Amino acid sequence: MLRFLLKLICYLPFKLLFWTKWINKKELRKFRGKPVILAMNHRNALDGPVLVIDVWRKSNFWIKGELFTPGFGNNFFRALGGVPVKASAELSLMRESVAVLQKNRALCVMPEGHRSFNADDQLKIQNGIAMVALRSGVPIIPIVSDRPFRLFRLTRIKVGQAIDPTPYLVDGRMIKDGIAKLGDKLQYQMQQLLVGFSKPAKQKKWQIEPSIIGRGIVIRDGKLLVIHRRRDGQEYFVFPGGHVDTGETLTQTCAREVLEETSVVARPFRELYKFWYEDHKHGRGDGWQTFMACEYQSGEPQPTDAEEYTDPNRRGGFYEPMWLALDELEKVDLRPSFVKKQLLKDYRKKGERLPFPLRKLEAVKQK
Repeated sequence: MLRFLLKLICYLPFKLLFWTKWINKKELRKFRGKPVILAMNHRNALDGPVLVIDVWRKSNFWIKGELFTPGFGNNFFRALGGVPVKASAELSLMRESVAVLQKNRALCVMPEGHRSFNADDQLKIQNGIAMVALRSGVPIIPIVSDRPFRLFRLTRIKVGQAIDPTPYLVDGRMIKDGIAKLGDKLQYQMQQLLVGFSKPAKQKKWQIEPSIIGRGIVIRDGKLLVIHRRRDGQEYFVFPGGHVDTGETLTQTCAREVLEETSVVARPFRELYKFWYEDHKHGRGDGWQTFMACEYQSGEPQPTDAEEYTDPNRRGGFYEPMWLALDELEKVDLRPSFVKKQLLKDYRKKGERLPFPLRKLEAVKQK
């Protein structure tokens, strides 16, 4: 009853404040009164409420388990139809989700498990939704939005074709390979829905001009990926990176430079720091140097075919990519020093993912 009243009260204000346009919504009508799993990409915190309010039927939804605090939080979100998602209670999540679908309801899920903050983020589907679909035999309908919901701004929502999970069962049983293939199928369909639909993020001028330098900050198990240099009688460390090429985005540059200079594959996911620098060496003019937090994916630091290693006559000196323990940063000369200072401060606060908004730092001239 509480769920129905809240939906009734919130429907009109939501429609007036957050404008939505549905594409191919008739696919949802095919499953009216039937169990179905609705899988939507996660742009911001309003995805769930908008999906539940716009799809006018009995539905439950996955929600962070931390919100189900003992007492009011647990009772309130349970009454709304929330199903708690906790890393330590996967079997409980499976049982509750299957029970919801057995009541011929819709189950709303954000299968990525986190929000996509940057336009360059790729959909990465977690296994949970595929396991629930295979266990219950209920189809999955992929849904994507072209951009985050904002006040008084139109957001388009596209509905894809339902995915039948039964072909991914082996002799009626759920196996690991079937779970992976169903997840890949859902990920592929959602990516196809986004092709030609979502508008790429508008790049600012300072992000695309050739005079911009992008550098990657890769942290893994308390160690930072750096390049050890000895040149002109000095020994110091730097972050891997380089100039943004024409037609490249800052994210693409950071990923490319980290791979070229260290052999490590990393995914940039957030801009952390930037500062204005004077470029007297390359003749490209002054510009911005930007540091991006990167998620480690694979590889170990080793010399590559980058010019730093293959053309010592041009650049001179000694170059060695390596992992450097964050506990040792205070003792070494990591440049720029003001970025090192800010990085240590932020790392001690939040850990490896460094979830901070972009900070503009003031450059300090090196000695």
